[in-house]
Amino acid sequence: MYVLVLYVLLGIGLAASVGFLVLHRPRRFFRMVEINASWWVIIIGLLYARSLVLLGIRGAHPESFWDAVIGIGFLAAIDALLLVRFFSYLRYLRENPEGPPTAS
Repeated sequence: MYVLVLYVLLGIGLAASVGFLVLHRPRRFFRMVEINASWWVIIIGLLYARSLVLLGIRGAHPESFWDAVIGIGFLAAIDALLLVRFFSYLRYLRENPEGPPTAS
């Protein structure tokens, strides 16, 4: 059951991360605006992808009940942040159909 919950939470987070990046399409990664908007999503997405691969290879064996609760709690909190980022960007695109402003 614990492994299934980890797969679901990591999958949701990775999907939200990739979905945001596909919608946002960052072009200039080293501008401060892009660093603030996208880099934390990219980093978390890479960590989630790595965690999914390692979970598939090694499996998961929590040491104690509290270890499992804390791990799942942190994953759920980070997933909530990623989902808020994804859905807030969807709302932004809906309210601004012309898209984000482009810098010349």
